[in-house]
Amino acid sequence: MTIKTFSFGLVIALIAATLAAGMTIVGTHLLKEEGGMSAITNFFKSEEDSHVEFVEIKNVIVTLKSEGSKERYLLLELALTTDDPRNTKRTEDMAPAIRGATVSLLSNMSYDAVRGMDVNDLREQLLAAYSARFKSLKSSMPFKDVIISKMVFQ
Repeated sequence: MTIKTFSFGLVIALIAATLAAGMTIVGTHLLKEEGGMSAITNFFKSEEDSHVEFVEIKNVIVTLKSEGSKERYLLLELALTTDDPRNTKRTEDMAPAIRGATVSLLSNMSYDAVRGMDVNDLREQLLAAYSARFKSLKSSMPFKDVIISKMVFQ
């Protein structure tokens, strides 16, 4: 082995070591979690991994219009879906406006109309009422969807 061959091998080893160190630094930086997510995690993240929180609105009692003299009531329990803890807090803070919009919508309806309504239709009407209420308050709606978890007629 000559000095020329030895020197050439040493240069190749130094270049390989430098490239390996550089790739290690870049890889570590890409895998390092910043704010709970890494660049690689964000790249492969699917929509199914989204965060969902629920805010329950319990015991919303509404007096419905009735044909006879008999009083008719509806008991609702709702779950509102949010995707951020700040929106969860805002939704909880806005519970009186949500309850009010629910009562306003349903108290103007007859018992037979509400009773004959499909749950999805009621959900759509509730979302429209909430959207209108938040628009009148000049605020964005902090939740994305409403789930009717209980519906009891009397």
